[in-house]
Amino acid sequence: MAYIPASCQIAFRDLTILVTKALGTVLGFAMTSNADILTVNGFAMRIINQCTAVDYVAILATAILLYTRHSLSYRLFGLAVAVPAVVFANACRLLISGVVGTFSRRAFDFAHDYLWVIGFALIVFALWTLWVNGRFFVSRSAAWRVGLTVVSTIGVYGLILFCHDVYGDLMAQASSFFYRLMNDDPLASIIRDGDVMVYSRPGASIVLEYMLEQVNIALYVGLMVPLQKKGDWEMLGITIIGLLCVVLLNAIFIALGCRFAVTSGEAGLINFQGIGSVVHMALPMTMYWILTSERREAAV
Repeated sequence: MAYIPASCQIAFRDLTILVTKALGTVLGFAMTSNADILTVNGFAMRIINQCTAVDYVAILATAILLYTRHSLSYRLFGLAVAVPAVVFANACRLLISGVVGTFSRRAFDFAHDYLWVIGFALIVFALWTLWVNGRFFVSRSAAWRVGLTVVSTIGVYGLILFCHDVYGDLMAQASSFFYRLMNDDPLASIIRDGDVMVYSRPGASIVLEYMLEQVNIALYVGLMVPLQKKGDWEMLGITIIGLLCVVLLNAIFIALGCRFAVTSGEAGLINFQGIGSVVHMALPMTMYWILTSERREAAV
């Protein structure tokens, strides 16, 4: 992703704006655009690379193409259906975000930074799961599982936000441990400052990243909740182990980002965060698939 030419990124951004404008116009909204600025009913949004869902397109396309249990023709069919579906879903996301922004900037920030991060990840994972199952069809049981996943994800995320300070401080301590382990730097530490993680050392302070990895934890738990059954302690144990892995990987990524910031400066940190954002998006879904696949193979 880091080596995709800027011209391709701009083309995908323009496509995103074009689809969103067309959708909004059909639905009767006042839509205008100028370069990377998209305006919905007077509310202006700057469409950057992350707003185009290109990372999700890359993740989904790779997951489909590499799933060799299906034929090549079916994989190409899945690609032809899933990629336009993601583009259209992202247009809906931008349009709804713009409408929310016309009423409240605070509501827009919350929906954009939190709700849509969870919602869009679930949409992408649902598309891939439907394709893996051999059909783009939603059964009643599948709809129930999706509903339970959404409710569980939102509930866990709300709990994390409620315990925001405690969670953030624990994550900072874990990140500090891994950073010191990697760099043998006992004087350095990573601390929480509001919603961000900060590298702190005598004479130096670097803002590392926002605490968005908590979405990964909520999404992972939401995906695993429908698999829990009364008396199935093995699945509960697998779920807890996976949760610990997700939390530890989040802490390690913060520590690695800190290492790049110290050794390579701001440019190194930005490049690493660009890679890390894709990994973070795929982490809960990947962990879910690994654990459930192992369980199915063990049952066979």
